Amino acid sequence: MTTNMKIMSFAMLLVLLFSIDVVVEGSDSSLCCKTHPKFGACKTYHERMRCDKWCRDGCDNKKGGLCKRVFGGAKKEQCHCYC
Repeated sequence: MTTNMKIMSFAMLLVLLFSIDVVVEGSDSSLCCKTHPKFGACKTYHERMRCDKWCRDGCDNKKGGLCKRVFGGAKKEQCHCYC
């Protein structure tokens, strides 16, 4: 029975370590894979190009972004950076 406890303890330790890694990984300040209401208006061609450039400059993947339609309350578009 002590062998089972050792295996279970080791498995739980691994799960805990991977959980901590995920939290640290997700807590960075990267713009990637997120919608950014703080960007501001995203209606005109100029604003869409500004969103794309802002995402390219703020993401390590340099893929850019788009103005994504967001529903809730009022229909509006917000800057979303690609993954």
